[in-house]
Amino acid sequence: MHGTSLPDRIFDALASLRLAVVTMLTLGGTCAYATFYEMEHGTEAVQREFYKTWWFGLILVTLGTNIFCVMMKRYPWKAHHVGFVMAHIGILTLLAGSLISLHYGLDSNMALFEGETTDRVTLLERSLQVALPDQAAHGNFPAAFEKSPPTPGAEKRFEVPGTQVSLVAEEFYPHTQVHESFAEGSEENPALHFVLKAPFATQDAWLVARDEARSHVDFGPASFGFHLAASEAEAESLLAHGPGKNHVSFVRAPDGRLRYGLTAKTGPGASGVVKIGKPIETPWMGMTLTVDTQLERATLTRDIAPASPPEKDERRMAAVKLHLESPAGRSASEWLVWTEARSFDFAGGRATVAYRSPELQVPFKVTLVKFNSDKYPGSNMAATFESWVRVEDPERGVSEHHISMNNPLHYRGYIFFQASFVEGEPMMSIFSVARAPGLPLVYAGVGLIGLGVAWMFYLKPYLARRQAVRALEAHRLREKRHETERPDSTIPDPRAEPASSGA
Repeated sequence: MHGTSLPDRIFDALASLRLAVVTMLTLGGTCAYATFYEMEHGTEAVQREFYKTWWFGLILVTLGTNIFCVMMKRYPWKAHHVGFVMAHIGILTLLAGSLISLHYGLDSNMALFEGETTDRVTLLERSLQVALPDQAAHGNFPAAFEKSPPTPGAEKRFEVPGTQVSLVAEEFYPHTQVHESFAEGSEENPALHFVLKAPFATQDAWLVARDEARSHVDFGPASFGFHLAASEAEAESLLAHGPGKNHVSFVRAPDGRLRYGLTAKTGPGASGVVKIGKPIETPWMGMTLTVDTQLERATLTRDIAPASPPEKDERRMAAVKLHLESPAGRSASEWLVWTEARSFDFAGGRATVAYRSPELQVPFKVTLVKFNSDKYPGSNMAATFESWVRVEDPERGVSEHHISMNNPLHYRGYIFFQASFVEGEPMMSIFSVARAPGLPLVYAGVGLIGLGVAWMFYLKPYLARRQAVRALEAHRLREKRHETERPDSTIPDPRAEPASSGA
């Protein structure tokens, strides 16, 4: 090592076998652990904690640098280096494709009811979305607070583009317990609380007629809605919910009475006037329904407290406390629970802030034509589930495809996997949608590695044997040529007896 320059020593270190072994063991161990981590915590968590971190990218870059230096250490290459160089270029190409897909790819979900059409996917990320009162200014900010949460005194600020408004995240809970209650307030806001009693369970909920997110609720076997009717004809229309699902429509008629309409999977149900505290019989397997509270000016009160988070990320109910501020003033601080959108009084109007996954538009529309789920005999566990979809593409026209657990759809660089489903009427199919822009490089890299290995282990020995045979034949030809070109001479045989001389 003495007598070599510093760049030479650095190059030798980067090209060393020791670095290659350490890097590959680290990468293999990390990927193995990440696989089990994903099983326990979910895809979003493993992406956040492993695959999209700076140190995982550094491992890949280190491995690529080591491979490149090993390849250049044998430069200038000879003919017998062809397989070696080909395999190493293949590994570098594969790593480049993986890095491109990792940082510029797409991981998302698409959920569709039967008959529903969409061209939007929901990303596996978390963000804060802001719409200011004039609706002309808005912002979308990454909100991966699990690794670096805001705390009192160390708030995180997000500047809304084109304005002097800042969204300030004050505090974060990775998982919360939320207790909500309504009380009589000052502004008109009709709401009601009902209790659904079944033979083995009891559920209750609030319905708020003028709140789009709270005006309906689905308990699985039945759904419920609360509406305001401006006329008697509208009230009759709202009470007659379409068939296909157990449903209850609560309607406040123009005369102020609270009415209900029941529908069932088997056909129309009963209707009548709600009496507070009196049970309503339903045709649903012995269930009874009771409205125990009705408020005309409901005001929401929420208590949010931190709780121990479950293992799976998708089961966590995170919450962030935030406010809006500008040189003209600031809004009150509010807690936003994951997937929630709320309105704030700000700058003389109502601003909207949401804490949820961002959406992305894809260049075609997908319609869920049919969904099918087969269960294991004698159980409710799904054995297989599959979807038939129609794709409407402005460039390629209309086509129909079948997607199942082992049969994904590859379309224009997007891959649709059958991920899950939600049973109900209608059925909902959930697809995992991925796009990997580096996938062609990955395929090219795998092909080059295969060719290089085949060259080194099969073609190179064959060429070496053929070259040896040719060399031997050439040697024999030269020897034969030398013998024929040698001048004639009598060469005495050492075994012959010397001739005797005559007397």
